[in-house]
Amino acid sequence: MNTTTLQALDTFGKRLKYAMKVRDVSQAELAGVIGLKQQAIFLLCKEKSKGTKHAFAIARYLRVDPEWLILGSGRPPSGIDSEDGQTQDDLFAHGLLTSQERGLLTHFRGLTKAQRDEEALSVEKMAKLNKEVLAELSKTLK
Repeated sequence: MNTTTLQALDTFGKRLKYAMKVRDVSQAELAGVIGLKQQAIFLLCKEKSKGTKHAFAIARYLRVDPEWLILGSGRPPSGIDSEDGQTQDDLFAHGLLTSQERGLLTHFRGLTKAQRDEEALSVEKMAKLNKEVLAELSKTLK
């Protein structure tokens, strides 16, 4: 990202809109995760928006530096897997992601939103089935 672009991101709303674009997150998705209505996110994306009490949660979900999102200083995001902001590389380096988790995350991020939703649903179904099987097995072993 060049300096001119960074200077153009001079409000909370512009930075939020940019971070959502970089992370491929819709207003509806962000609203659902944060617990707001989509209209609230729409208003936060306006140029004159000064921020929200939910800014830290938003920054965490969008994987951007909260200082950058709120104040415009700090590390701006330059993409999903960059050295700017907290990325999977940072998490891996700090031992917060295993190599298997890193591979899954890389795979997951390469999918379209529809594919991600479908895979997430499949994982939820498998987890539920696994829980049911373990419960039955536990009953059998008693």
